[in-house]
Amino acid sequence: MRKWLLVFFLSGLTFSPVFSQEATHRFGLEGQYGTILAHNPELKEIAATNPWSIGVSTQWMRTSKKNWEACNCFHYLGLNLSVMDFQNPDELGQAWSLSGTFEPYLYRGNRISASLSTGLGVSYITKVYDEFENPRNTFFSTPISFTIFLSPRITWDFSDNWAIQGSFTYGHISNGGQKQPNRGMNYPMWGLGILHYTKRSDLPEYERSAIPKKWNFYMDLGFNSRDNGEGGREPNLFLGGGAYRRLTGIIAMGGGLELAKDFSIPVEGSRTEALIPALYAENHFLFGRFDFSQRMALYLHKPAGYQEYHNFYQRYSLHYVLFDGFRIGAGLKAHGHVAEYLDFRLGWLF
Repeated sequence: MRKWLLVFFLSGLTFSPVFSQEATHRFGLEGQYGTILAHNPELKEIAATNPWSIGVSTQWMRTSKKNWEACNCFHYLGLNLSVMDFQNPDELGQAWSLSGTFEPYLYRGNRISASLSTGLGVSYITKVYDEFENPRNTFFSTPISFTIFLSPRITWDFSDNWAIQGSFTYGHISNGGQKQPNRGMNYPMWGLGILHYTKRSDLPEYERSAIPKKWNFYMDLGFNSRDNGEGGREPNLFLGGGAYRRLTGIIAMGGGLELAKDFSIPVEGSRTEALIPALYAENHFLFGRFDFSQRMALYLHKPAGYQEYHNFYQRYSLHYVLFDGFRIGAGLKAHGHVAEYLDFRLGWLF
């Protein structure tokens, strides 16, 4: 553990000089305490614990106009290394996670600021499902899983180099449907941490552009692979198209249609039986080139036996525009608190 912490902090010190003088760098140490959401009656007993975690972070913020225009805001990019103890060593164990983070300012005062941190990364789970030795842990079935979180934060700079930060985090860990059982774990956590600035730069004032009043149209292609129940994997593809319009500088609303084709679903006749069309409404948080969207979708048709008790689903996606409207990203499909799979996405803004 000490060896990895040393590598982590040295990486922060190594990369911080790469940025220009117009940059801020900080290290963070945070403890969290929370609960596990039992999204199925079978999980109620095993989820009756209060996990805690401790994490370290390193973050950089460049203050040039070019970087500000990436999200029309000042923002931190960074890495977070954490360990979460689920307080059930025999069945749930621990999760060791490394995540990339994006944290834009929502409000800035003289000493108080508010921000919204999002993270995406990989987790190593020490205890996973085993039919005979660990049958109750249907949260995780593979040691390597994915983690994603959303965390609003309040920061108080009590000196030029030190700050205290409080947070609320909603996190999720699953293997993205790569192996079953994979109910995934959702956990809300309260956190308190301390930040140390190794380098600070004044934040200039840049003029925001006017809110466009036009509709923005897009198409997205998503893909992954899913267990076919026979020891193999089959492709899962979906195509979506829709539009949105900005309501404020960072919030937009819209909707569209989505068509999925899951080759892992058994069919009796034609493969068209596995087509899954859906109609959706969607909210977007737009930070320049970043688009974090939350989609609520209604199934228009489902194959027999597929998600029999659900007429709706959610899809959470994070996209980044690379150039000329072309964007890449990742998404999570869920039914309520239960994640179904993670996917990778390519898209085009018109």
